[in-house]
Amino acid sequence: MGETIQVTNTWPGYANLKHLVVFGDSYSDVGYNSKANHPSRDRPLGVDYPGITWAEADQPNWVGYLVTEYVFSPVLVYDYAVGGDTVAGVRRQMERHFLPTVAKKPHWAPWAAEDTLFVTWIGINDCAYNGCDDNIAELVKLQEQLYEVGARNFCFIDVPPMERSPAANRASTGNNPCKNWNSSLRTQVQAFAAAHPDATIFIFSSHRTFSRILNDPISHGFSAIDTVTPYGEIWVDRLHPTTRMHDWIAKDFSFFLDSRKPIKNAEGDTNSAAESSTQASKS
Repeated sequence: MGETIQVTNTWPGYANLKHLVVFGDSYSDVGYNSKANHPSRDRPLGVDYPGITWAEADQPNWVGYLVTEYVFSPVLVYDYAVGGDTVAGVRRQMERHFLPTVAKKPHWAPWAAEDTLFVTWIGINDCAYNGCDDNIAELVKLQEQLYEVGARNFCFIDVPPMERSPAANRASTGNNPCKNWNSSLRTQVQAFAAAHPDATIFIFSSHRTFSRILNDPISHGFSAIDTVTPYGEIWVDRLHPTTRMHDWIAKDFSFFLDSRKPIKNAEGDTNSAAESSTQASKS
């Protein structure tokens, strides 16, 4: 499902997260307006559930499922994702929306390094425009701004196998932008981890989730024809997954994070700030 690049004492364990900050594109967009209503216990997305997503009308995406079906306690979500965005859009999301507001920890967003996870899922549109190494380098560079304001728990999500979507040209061969993106992402995220030994860093693989379901749709409640058909049970159009697929993404994402346990010392307490554990575990 993903890979643990590095775990430190800043990781509280999935069950203890209180805040989730999301950057991305249409796969994560819920229509949140950072200048309007703020997330609250009653409206954890900051908008009426399920928000405005790119799945079916009035249906949740993975973010909505995550905070309603797959959390142990209430989590507030600051979701800055915008449909169609590339890495350049993530810069805008951070600099125009997150940094001027939530980054300053106002009374309505009292996040802390130890109870907040910063999730970035971007790259699908970059791959469509043939942007890879330079864009990923920029993406990782942007994480520095998050680190500087106190972010210590990071999760990157790789891109799914878009060459298997209904929008793909089945006759095309050779270069696989999604595969190249994911490979480069892992390399550069590892470098980011090495430069920040006090940060916890994960990579969740949407590529594995999509591939598993597309390879065996029957076991996941879909039919074989759904794997290549737009406006079906897997693809809501030629590019975007249905709400049922988003449910699977949220389920896998939560399972992956819950399996990443916090560091404990011999007495069962979280280790001191000077101690960390670097791992290379996969699941």
